[in-house]
Amino acid sequence: MKDTSARTVVLKPGDVLLIGNIGVSSEDALDALHDGLLSLRHALALSSVAVFEEDINTAALAPLAPMPDAIVLRVFDRTTVPQHRAVLTAWLSANHIDPSTVASDWLSIEQEAGQRFIRYETFRLNDAGGKLIDPRDRDKAWTIERVSPLVIDLDLPAGQTVTDRDEIHDHPGG
Repeated sequence: MKDTSARTVVLKPGDVLLIGNIGVSSEDALDALHDGLLSLRHALALSSVAVFEEDINTAALAPLAPMPDAIVLRVFDRTTVPQHRAVLTAWLSANHIDPSTVASDWLSIEQEAGQRFIRYETFRLNDAGGKLIDPRDRDKAWTIERVSPLVIDLDLPAGQTVTDRDEIHDHPGG
């Protein structure tokens, strides 16, 4: 059942506006909607506006916005991803990210301006859903970095831990 309750949304310049559940529309209606959203984007100085026929799919957006000042809270690398694959798969799904499209090299939980998000790489796919070959390295699949809002926190079962990212410290003289 769809949630039809009204919501109050606070937007500030530079935000991304996502609108879901607009339903299937005719081409003329979509053209008019596009023009209206473009005007709204410019009037409110938003960085982007995206609409979805059904529920909002944040995994379809890549990336929402660059976040150069983000603080890395946790990193899962080549050694920890396989070790926690089942938990991470369920967690990615709960955060509206299709785990079958996520490359398993790494992912991170980051925070900027009080907002937490997941940074990961996803496979580039063709029309049939097959993985594309990276044009720069024909021996591996082509990936793209994405950022999705953190909706559900990661809760590892008792006794399982994930090591935090090694810190890089600047040392005088070397």
